[in-house]
Amino acid sequence: MYDKKRYQEYDELLRFRESVKNHKQILKVEDFGAGSRIFKNNIRKTDEILRHNCSTINKTKILFRIARYFKIENALELGTSLGLGSHALSTAQPKALIDTVEGSKEVSQFASERLKNHLNVKVHNNQFLEFLHSDQCKPKYDLIFLDGHHDGTSTVAYFNELLKYSHDQTIFILDDINWSKDMNSAWKTLQKHPRVTASIDTFKWGFIWTRPEQRQQSFHIFL
Repeated sequence: MYDKKRYQEYDELLRFRESVKNHKQILKVEDFGAGSRIFKNNIRKTDEILRHNCSTINKTKILFRIARYFKIENALELGTSLGLGSHALSTAQPKALIDTVEGSKEVSQFASERLKNHLNVKVHNNQFLEFLHSDQCKPKYDLIFLDGHHDGTSTVAYFNELLKYSHDQTIFILDDINWSKDMNSAWKTLQKHPRVTASIDTFKWGFIWTRPEQRQQSFHIFL
């Protein structure tokens, strides 16, 4: 979390972010989650989506370091948005297979175009449960990043569904665990889930492990 090393791949993360920022488009966004606190309609500029809805550069660096440290071989991201998270995972582990799921058609197309040179990333235009119930979903993932919907009840339901696609060492990352009282309540529920043995609350993100050899513990790390 606090690794201060200057990885040369950070330059690639910055370049990708700038390419998304400079490739301005207007997209019709289909929002299947809890909605936006910023946008008043579903016609949105990509540079504004980048500013308000995408992972910050610091978050993409942390995601990069996590994928590199744990040497992930495959990952699942639910909530592609403009592709910043997928790009960080791909940059960290170029040989890993990365599935990323985006429900909004035009957003999915934009991300797919931006990520076309990252051949290990596959962008799926599906709603989350639709994808999880399809044969496109891999048997097991090393890292699962839930980065969308922001509804507490749905978050708990997704986690229970995702357990079947995880193994004992899978890392679960949940975005915006304090986005609302509903999301915070869901996070507290998951911390006490019978399959959860370790959780880390970083205020913005929540990390979960289900390692059977570890007793249930909760930690707080402020980034």
